[in-house]
Amino acid sequence: MFLTLRPYWLITLIIGALGASLASWAGWPLPWVIGSLLAVLITRCTGGPAPEIPHGRQAGQLIVAVAIGCHFTLPVMQQVAAHLGLIVTAVLLTLVLALCSVLILNRWGVPFGTAFFALMPANSSEMVHLGRQRQADTGFIAAAHSVRLLLILLAVPAIATFGLSPGVAQAPLPVIWPWLVFILAMGWLAALGFKHCNVPNPWTFGPFVICAVGVGCNNLSMSMPGWLSGAGQLLIGCALGAAFDRGFFRRAPGFLLKVVVLMAGSVIATGLAAWGLGTWLGLSWLSLALGMMPGSAPEMSLTAEALGLAVTLVTAMQVIRMLLIQAACLPLYRLLNQVPDERTSKRAALW
Repeated sequence: MFLTLRPYWLITLIIGALGASLASWAGWPLPWVIGSLLAVLITRCTGGPAPEIPHGRQAGQLIVAVAIGCHFTLPVMQQVAAHLGLIVTAVLLTLVLALCSVLILNRWGVPFGTAFFALMPANSSEMVHLGRQRQADTGFIAAAHSVRLLLILLAVPAIATFGLSPGVAQAPLPVIWPWLVFILAMGWLAALGFKHCNVPNPWTFGPFVICAVGVGCNNLSMSMPGWLSGAGQLLIGCALGAAFDRGFFRRAPGFLLKVVVLMAGSVIATGLAAWGLGTWLGLSWLSLALGMMPGSAPEMSLTAEALGLAVTLVTAMQVIRMLLIQAACLPLYRLLNQVPDERTSKRAALW
């Protein structure tokens, strides 16, 4: 009777907070994201109660987007503009790697439409929507994007933190509460507006744009308090973990294994490409790698922040990657799908 009178999602929040605290104590990278994600995921896969937190991911994205946007001062935005050619080149390399993975997955017997929208490193809900319009298997598309985010979020920060030499973290800037409250409120309104206009990933892009413009145009030097940023990361981790359960991993394990293999290869190839670009141009190749990774902008930017790397470069690359791939998605699909592969159609029932 007591549980029926209380929202079940509080259990998820408590489980996530406990997992995040343990991860922080153990010194894990991004503990408030990864620790909460794993705690909720394990709870759900073992049959425990851990429902999705209502609007939790949106709130977490809003907070984290504003925290990242605080880095975009006017001098930093000028530096990003100076490296715009590099950013676009790196994003195009990411797109080429994704297309190679699509063609391989299609060659392995997965119908082209499903393979294409499953491996495009863009907004997952938009890819599911576009795949549904073209009679692709939306269940497998959603599963592939969930696996992509899980693999990159668990592997990339760990490799960057434990296997490589990070930069020197800078002292946090002061918190200017009037501006922070105002930007959070305006970011919320911008997210609603972006959502109404069907802009992809509105709860990240809307607040980020508002914060970057507000901080840059007013030449502010401010940051978000650690506890508030941690709360946003906790909400994102709980939301990611709530997307999995025992049934998810039991469904088409062969397809999920193919996605994992291709994503692992893509991560390695992305790291090598970033190393080549960084060596050639004399820039931090680890920052380039985080910017090129086909993951999620908030998590990759948070990783860069934790390691003292170029947060603004990573964020700019992730945002431009999302926008560019979103714009190029349908033209590329039409171009590559002009000649149906009959052999793939015959093998479609086997995968």
